[in-house]
Amino acid sequence: VRLTLPLKWFSIPQCWRFETTQRGRKREHYQWNMDIVGVDHVNAELELLSAACEFFRRIGIGSDVVGIKVNSRAVLEALLAKYGIGKGTKDEDGGDLFAKACVEIDKLDKIGGDEVVKNLGKLNVPEESSREILKALEAPSIDALAEQVGGESDAINELKRLFELSKDYGFDDYLIFDASVVRGLAYYTGIVWEAFDR
Repeated sequence: VRLTLPLKWFSIPQCWRFETTQRGRKREHYQWNMDIVGVDHVNAELELLSAACEFFRRIGIGSDVVGIKVNSRAVLEALLAKYGIGKGTKDEDGGDLFAKACVEIDKLDKIGGDEVVKNLGKLNVPEESSREILKALEAPSIDALAEQVGGESDAINELKRLFELSKDYGFDDYLIFDASVVRGLAYYTGIVWEAFDR
C-alpha cells in the first residue's frame, strides 16, 4: 500500500447522525467528504482547504460571504497542558479531563466565556487558569498565541506554514485564524477548521 500513498478520495454520501437532533443538525443529511491519507505535513490540509475554497468560488460564494476559521489541535493541547490539562489527564471520576475541557471550550461561541469558565470550574479547573485559557483563545494572531503557549513549536510552525501557503495558492482571503476552534475530539489531532457564514 505504501507505494500508492498518498491516497486521495472524496464522496458525497447520504449520512445519518447517531445523536439527538437539534436546530440546524438534522439526523439525515448529505455531506461532502474529502480525505488524504499518507501525508505527514500540512500540504494535505492545504489541498483540502484549497478544494473547499475553489468550490465556493466556482458556485459564486466569495470570501465576503463565507470564511473558514482555522486552528491547530496540537497547539490547543500545548496550551491546556500548560494549565494542568494534559492529554490523557484523568479527572476525579477517571474520565478524560482533556476531552471534557475541549467539549466545554468548543461551546465558547454558543454560551460565552463566563459560562465556559463556570463549566471548566465544575471540572476542577481553577477560575484563574480558565480565564487565562480563554484569554489565549482570543489571541488575534498565531504569533500572539505562540507567546501564550510558550514560544515556537512544530505545531505553531505548521499553522504558520499553512497560512503562508494559502496566500501562495490564492485563497488566504477565506481563512481566519481562530484559536478557539476545537472540532471532533475522536479523530482530529492537527489542523482543524470550520466554515461559517460571515
